[in-house]
Amino acid sequence: MKPKSEVGIKQVLHRFLPQLLQKHHLSGHQRSILKLMQLCKTSALGGHKEMCNSCHHTKIHYNSCGNRHCPNCQGVNKEIWIHARLKDLLPVTYFHTVFTIPSELYQLFSYNKRLLYSCQMNAVRQTLLALGHDPKHDLNGQIGGICIQHTWTQQMTYHPHIHCIVPAGAMSKQGAWTSSKGKGNFLFPVRVMSGLYKGKLMAMIHEQFKAGQLTLPKSMSTQDYTKLKRLMYTKGFNVYAKKAFGGPDQVLEYLGRYTHKICISNHRILKMTKTHVTFRYTDRKKNQLKCKTICGVKFLKLFAEHILPKRFVKIRHIGFLAPRFKARNLKSIRKHLKVCPPEVIEYKNTREFITATTGMDPHLFPNCHKGAMVISPHPPACGSFILMSRMDIDSARAEISQS
Repeated sequence: MKPKSEVGIKQVLHRFLPQLLQKHHLSGHQRSILKLMQLCKTSALGGHKEMCNSCHHTKIHYNSCGNRHCPNCQGVNKEIWIHARLKDLLPVTYFHTVFTIPSELYQLFSYNKRLLYSCQMNAVRQTLLALGHDPKHDLNGQIGGICIQHTWTQQMTYHPHIHCIVPAGAMSKQGAWTSSKGKGNFLFPVRVMSGLYKGKLMAMIHEQFKAGQLTLPKSMSTQDYTKLKRLMYTKGFNVYAKKAFGGPDQVLEYLGRYTHKICISNHRILKMTKTHVTFRYTDRKKNQLKCKTICGVKFLKLFAEHILPKRFVKIRHIGFLAPRFKARNLKSIRKHLKVCPPEVIEYKNTREFITATTGMDPHLFPNCHKGAMVISPHPPACGSFILMSRMDIDSARAEISQS
């Protein structure tokens, strides 16, 4: 179990968010998300009083913000999502693929996040589906996959890329399963994936430019964009694919590292002073854990850069795993493979899920370990943890239903 950090994103927000809002321009959506996270588990979002039905001790439970960018609200969500995907597993080899873009495109992506993130997702989807139908690769069918949009590096710098988990095979029009000819060593040739992905993504970006939908940075003229487009066709787009660790049973745990991950978790934040924040990161080139100290305002500015556009769907299922036809397709594939669907226990609520998976009942009072916590008919008095305007609170609450 990872050690619980004494400093988290919430403490950093309390100290440095006012300075950030004064010194830097943020979109209304970014401001709302950061303020919402600042309100997480405080009286501003409401709550209830719980009482043990055995020893009659009470405690106040304030509501979580529930936002997908909040490190405090992702643990249970991730486990529930993984459990729900167990019924989608197939007894085949899985590959982890990553699609990136050159750094020269970062600024253009930053100015057009919703538009270009969608283009990148569509380019990845079209690339994988096209290779599945390409007779050169002997699959001649529809492949499936789960794609997740990420925008960060370990040091929280901007780096839009997409992680995919792809079964090594395809489903024919008749519903039969054809395994990849790579014998579990590779999915498709990396150079082929990279070239096809680059062509599709750059074509989509240029279509948006011609349609007048692409916002160019203030420092970029039309001539600069034309030069950038030409440069991109001379550069390689990094794409890699590797076999997921373990068998199908470990695939979802492996995928869970990416689905509900955010740019930094609380346990990586090590220290906070009046002016700076220290956090831990992994140096991928040297495979070493390192520490980095930066200005607290810059830390929050980097965090805000990775807040996804409102209602943007960051996890997408493609091919035979597309939600509309998934149940029918999996049934057909399992029939061809002569395997039964995995037995997945259905839980009625979050309490039942946590109790079954961790062995700990979250409603059991931690002091006496006998009675259950029941909601008291007397609501808690509204505290003054954070002094915010009614407009800020209403805006933050609105984000809960829109994220």
